Amino acid sequence: MARGDYQRMPGGERCEECGSRHWYSEDALRYCRNGHRLEGYAPHEAGEDEYGTTGKVHRKRKEKRQRAAVKLEGAAGRELYLECLQIILRKQIWWLIKERGLPTELEEIVRAFWGLRVRDLPATDDEFPGGDSNFGASQADVKNGELSDGPVETSRLWRPQAGKRLNLPMLIDTLALCYLGCLTLRLPISTASFCHWVQCEDLEFLAASNGLPKNVKDRLPAAYHRSLQIRDHIAPGYLQSAVQEMAICFNVNYDVKLPPLNHIPLLLELMRDLTLPVEIFLSVKCMAQILEADFSYPTRNKQRVLSIDDPELFLLALVVVSTKLLHPLDGVSRRPTTHDDPRVMQIDWKQWEAVRTKQAEATPGLERGKEYMVTARDAVTMNKDDIYKWLDFYEKTFTPNASASKTPEVANRMFSSRPKRPEIEASQATQSGQRDQDKLVVERYQTVNSSMKFIEPEQPEELFDRKGNKQQSERDYCPVWRTEEDLPETAKMFYREAAKTAAIPLRSLINAAAQVERRLEMWCVQRERARRMDAA
Repeated sequence: MARGDYQRMPGGERCEECGSRHWYSEDALRYCRNGHRLEGYAPHEAGEDEYGTTGKVHRKRKEKRQRAAVKLEGAAGRELYLECLQIILRKQIWWLIKERGLPTELEEIVRAFWGLRVRDLPATDDEFPGGDSNFGASQADVKNGELSDGPVETSRLWRPQAGKRLNLPMLIDTLALCYLGCLTLRLPISTASFCHWVQCEDLEFLAASNGLPKNVKDRLPAAYHRSLQIRDHIAPGYLQSAVQEMAICFNVNYDVKLPPLNHIPLLLELMRDLTLPVEIFLSVKCMAQILEADFSYPTRNKQRVLSIDDPELFLLALVVVSTKLLHPLDGVSRRPTTHDDPRVMQIDWKQWEAVRTKQAEATPGLERGKEYMVTARDAVTMNKDDIYKWLDFYEKTFTPNASASKTPEVANRMFSSRPKRPEIEASQATQSGQRDQDKLVVERYQTVNSSMKFIEPEQPEELFDRKGNKQQSERDYCPVWRTEEDLPETAKMFYREAAKTAAIPLRSLINAAAQVERRLEMWCVQRERARRMDAA
């Protein structure tokens, strides 16, 4: 190497005598820039055969550091949570308008209701004192209990001037707002329809948090995350309880009087789903007139909210009581007295139960909305199509983005390897399912009507006691059942079918039916008293 060709020492080395960091080579020795000999230098010349035998050099790529998103706290976290609910609410309204064909005025009405719901929330919010009590009731609170039947404590909690904190809205409140919007427009849509749309994953709810932007979810506090997470189904009565509380809230705080239920179309829908004869319709209308029912939600004037104060539950209770009176469920023969009596035609309850059971078992494949009921035993016996349907439900509900989630790779591989159903095919399957359902209703009615029994009228035998006073026979009494244990087998079967159709707890239906019967009894007593006074 020439004297003028200097190289820089590697690794921060220096000459021990002068500290120079440059060196040059001469006669196979290495010297610093100032001529001092450097020790530890061993020159090596590679031969021609050894050229290029060092192999490939792999450089480790530096991993990009991802900055963890900062969780918002206090008022900022609460505002972000409310914005998440608003995003979900807009998606639900969009589906109702675009897919179900509801009027576009629904958006403005629900927006106004949302403004009222968040209007009087406190400006500052202590972070969840005592856990998640800030979110109000959960599904477990109405899972096995009644919808109401108690003092109107909820209205006091809604009242700002009472010194109570308003509850933050929950995810279930988005469905309640949509339902109240439909009620305001007098649309014949029930809460059971909303529950059905949710379970079929048509209406965004179960996996609503999965559709939120990732940067939003990363900054949302953990307590709000839990509020946006719903189990794989809506507990019976959960939505009805939320609607009733919100109706009380709007009436107590803002003097909003909601319109009554458009009960005639809903009554016909209930009768169709339960395969009941047309005489039930006339009986329900007479009972509603006797009890002066307006099918409205309770107002601030109510000192106590009962089960029948829920208009949909009240309507279902009228249907059950009417069926109980015209077609006895306790096995006691109550023959009609004339041919004009609607009891001349009786439902064969064994045939009614057999038809519904047979048709349910004959439905091919896994029914939409029932995927959450699949057990490990069912998974062993399911065919390939049903397994794919269940995997679609599980992926959409729990693993929306398998590549970015923490789900084990073995579980993610099941979703990535199976064939996907095109959207057009899924839509055609939905339409085909609706046609099959309509056909099923017709077949049920044909079978039930052909099995109805004609009962020959007869005059009841008069019974007298030892003193000559007229007594009533067993056929003149209508039993009142207050618990599930009191129900005979036929009544238990019918009550369960009715409660399942309306998506409410069985206990709530039993209480509501008993309350309707008590009011009818009081009406009969008052009528008899007035008749005696007129006769005197």
